[in-house]
Amino acid sequence: MNKHTCKHCDHCNTNESKTEEKLNKKDIILYIISVIIFLLTFIPILENYKIWLYLAVVLLAGYKLIIEGVKNIFKLNFEEDTLMTIAVIAAFCLGEFPESCMVVLLFRLGEFLEEKAVENSNKSIRNIVEIKAKTANIIDEKEKIKVVNIEEVKVGEKIIIKPGEIVPLDCKILKGTANLDMSSLTGESMPIHVKENKDILSGSINLNRKFNM
Repeated sequence: MNKHTCKHCDHCNTNESKTEEKLNKKDIILYIISVIIFLLTFIPILENYKIWLYLAVVLLAGYKLIIEGVKNIFKLNFEEDTLMTIAVIAAFCLGEFPESCMVVLLFRLGEFLEEKAVENSNKSIRNIVEIKAKTANIIDEKEKIKVVNIEEVKVGEKIIIKPGEIVPLDCKILKGTANLDMSSLTGESMPIHVKENKDILSGSINLNRKFNM
C-alpha cells in the first residue's frame, strides 16, 4: 500500500508542537517566579504581605491545577487534580499557607519531571523509527539479489544484509555469522555476536559480515 505525506498535516503538527513548547516555557517561567515569591515569604520585612505572597504562589504555579480541579468538582469527577485542589483550598482556609504553597509547588514539579520523561521517551521512539531501513536486498527465484522497499518484502522471503547495512526487518539468520551494533535499540555499547537460527531486530547494524535471512 502506498503511503502519501500530507504537507498540510505536517504544517499543522509543526504549529501544534511550537504551541506546546511555548505553553511549556510559559508554565516554567511562572513556576520559577512562584518559587522566588515563596522564598520572599521568609524575609521578616515582608511579614505584613505574606498572605498575598502565598496567594500569588498558589495562583501562579497552580492556576491550571485549580481550574481543572474546580471543573471536576462540579462534575463530581474526583480525580488527582480534584483532590489536590481540595487539599490546597482546605490548607489555605485553615491558615496553613506555607503548606498549601508547598503542595502546589511539589505537584507542579512532579508534573514537569513527568512531562520531561515522556518527552525523552517519545524522542527515543522517534530516533528508533528514523533509523529503520527503507529498502531490503531480497533473493528472488533465480537466486539474484533485488533491492525493494521493505513494504514489498513478504513473509518467508530471503534477504541479504551486507556489511554496514541496517537490518530492515525483524528476521532470523539462515546462514552466516556477524557482529551487530544494537546500541540504538538496547543501549548496549558492545557489539552482539549472532549466528545461524538467531532472531535479530530491525534497526541493528551489521558490522562485518554478509549473511542471509
